[in-house]
Amino acid sequence: MEEKLQASKQALNTATSENIIEQCKQHLALLAEYRIELYKLQDLPGVQQSTPFLSGEVPDREAIRAAIETTTHERNRTQVLLLSFTTVSGYEAVEIFNQRSYEGHDDWELRASGVRFHGGDNSDLMTIQEAVDLASLLRRKDYVAQNDA
Repeated sequence: MEEKLQASKQALNTATSENIIEQCKQHLALLAEYRIELYKLQDLPGVQQSTPFLSGEVPDREAIRAAIETTTHERNRTQVLLLSFTTVSGYEAVEIFNQRSYEGHDDWELRASGVRFHGGDNSDLMTIQEAVDLASLLRRKDYVAQNDA
């Protein structure tokens, strides 16, 4: 199970902007499965309160607890990452466009009719959903580029 988890973490770390959402979901599923196994391990007979964790021996409660905490931390980090890609609002999309000076403009606005830069006409108008999808893609590309560096 630990090997699968390491492979999943590696896949997440080398994901592309196109597959990172799926990699996050797969990694979260494995983390949940691993965490369940760790909790089951705590209840096994023979698990000591505080004995050294040597390969081939039953781990002690401290080692299991540390593994649960590490797994929980990794799950929380991955959940936040996934949410950052999937819960972009119209306001966040405008902020992302302005920060990046998307299409040469840093004056993007959210309107009831959609998103466009100040002074743009209807041909420059994106629906809010299009803007949100594009902002999510830009955010994923930034994350992948940062991971590659």
